Amino acid sequence: MKVHSITRRLSAFVLLAELLLAGCTTGADLLYQRRQALRSFDVMLHGRADSVFGAVQDAEDNADDIKLDALALHLPASDLYEVREDTGKLLGRSPGWQGAATSGIGPGSATWSIKLDHHRYRGITLHGIRGIDLDEPGGGSHHGVQVYYAASTHPITHALWEAARFLLLTNSILLLGTGLIIVLVLRRGMAPLKLLAAEAAQVSASSWAFQAPVDAYAVEELAPLASALDAALKRLELSFRQQKDFVSDAAHELKTAVTIVKSSLQLLSYRPRSPEHYQAGLEGCLADCARMEELVQKMLALARAEQISSTLSLPTARTSTELAGCLADAVAQMNTLAALRQVRTELHIEVSDASLHVAMPSDDLTTLSTNLVLNAIQHSHPGGHVKIRVQQNADGSASVEIRDQGEGIPSDDLPFVFDRFRRGDPSRSRETGGTGLGLAICKAIVEAYRGYITIESTVGAGTTVIFGVPTIHSASSDSRKMIKSSA
Repeated sequence: MKVHSITRRLSAFVLLAELLLAGCTTGADLLYQRRQALRSFDVMLHGRADSVFGAVQDAEDNADDIKLDALALHLPASDLYEVREDTGKLLGRSPGWQGAATSGIGPGSATWSIKLDHHRYRGITLHGIRGIDLDEPGGGSHHGVQVYYAASTHPITHALWEAARFLLLTNSILLLGTGLIIVLVLRRGMAPLKLLAAEAAQVSASSWAFQAPVDAYAVEELAPLASALDAALKRLELSFRQQKDFVSDAAHELKTAVTIVKSSLQLLSYRPRSPEHYQAGLEGCLADCARMEELVQKMLALARAEQISSTLSLPTARTSTELAGCLADAVAQMNTLAALRQVRTELHIEVSDASLHVAMPSDDLTTLSTNLVLNAIQHSHPGGHVKIRVQQNADGSASVEIRDQGEGIPSDDLPFVFDRFRRGDPSRSRETGGTGLGLAICKAIVEAYRGYITIESTVGAGTTVIFGVPTIHSASSDSRKMIKSSA
């Protein structure tokens, strides 16, 4: 991938915009100067044409003719003029005038242009009446006179070229200075971003310390990026630590289980024993292996549940499960254990749609339900009962409440019940087969499908677990039922 520089791109864009603006302003200025120069030039032409007209005098002959007194004119040698009567009679012209020059001048043209000897001239046509012997008894005579006067536009062109060169030089200096200033300003403006990148580059698996520079938060465009980086790295740090703790705890748990199996086998090998002792020892080892196998399975289940969040797509019919039936199956699976522990189970379904589907595959919903019902049964006293209630909330989601009448959870342990390998009563772990991963798995499953789970408990009174998950649809049918199973 080709690397681009933001500083160079922005500098080039700004300079290009300034160059375009400078070109437009220079062109507009030159056009304005040319217009003003032509106006002044026309005024000059009109004045000189008046001088030529004033040089038209009485010819002092009997026919009362007029003539052009060229000796009375003091005009630049390069200027051109021609004087004619309205009848077409030529009264006089400058030495450089060509008789065919007026052929291209349209009738009534106030100003006109001609090209003579590779030079451009701008001219003016002046119409006037010259009176002769007006004080005589007959009133004298009147002669119509047309004066054609032209001068070279070279001074105007030269002045405009000088102005253009001056503006070009000035704009070039300004663009060069502006370009240097822009580069310096952009580099200084990009400094907080470089500091932010340098700070982020220091983050590693062994060092998660990250503090966005204060200058980054002071820049409006960088503040969201700095906040996002800070939040993302904190989440990554938390996830990394959780994974690290999980691996450490799992290794400890597996090491303990292996040590127990190894100790049992070593104890059997110390001296000869009766077949009954060997049988009992092997059965103990098999039980410990079963607990170790359960631990591995739950670790895999937890890892899978935590991975669902990053790959979960929108709920579809293939990722939905009928809630009431799945819970009924979970309760039915636990009936044998409930009967052995002399615990009654009750399932209350209080929803408007008996076939309510939730956005969760059946395997995960079954794992979630059986874990929570199993916990409730294992922690209930003989003769107690476990109540499971299903409700449909006002927002369309479904919630499940599982309430037992067991010994409860101490308030000091309650905030940590969803932590991995957390056992509120370690002495009962061997009796119940607890690994400390059940509630952690339940929380991971619920949160993976955008749900929630809470737990409330009172020592001596029992524990209530409530979880909620989004639903796929709800029908208009009304169905309320209660399923009971008792030991």
